[in-house]
Amino acid sequence: MMKQEPNLDIIMDTFKASNLLSRWGGKLASKCELTSVQQWLILGAIAQPGKTSLGDLTKDTMVTKQNITKMVERMKASGLVLTYQKPGDKRYVYVELTKLGYARLEQLEEMRTEMDGKLLSAFTEEELGTFSRLLNKLIDELK
Repeated sequence: MMKQEPNLDIIMDTFKASNLLSRWGGKLASKCELTSVQQWLILGAIAQPGKTSLGDLTKDTMVTKQNITKMVERMKASGLVLTYQKPGDKRYVYVELTKLGYARLEQLEEMRTEMDGKLLSAFTEEELGTFSRLLNKLIDELK
């Protein structure tokens, strides 16, 4: 077998971790009747203070505008979100959570907090801080 470059190992390990986290997140999402981790990301982004447009969701979740639009429509049909436009300015579509959307997000956050404790307990506070900074740096490079 060919020896791999250390940088390639990091990328491949990141792919593996991403797949495992997506699988884990998908299981939690399905327990709350969501169809994907992306819907969970969208709920969390909409819950942030201030008005949220479809464009904001694209930036916050790093999901394409086309996919955001489709997912928001599905979430709207499921009763999780509402969409609206400002009178006189039809350029932007805004999204807000319904009571059901907030309830689902609260369920997810409770389960996530429990799982975070299990998944991250192997790390020290210092390691978690370093890991978080490095992940954010990688995300910034990938944008």
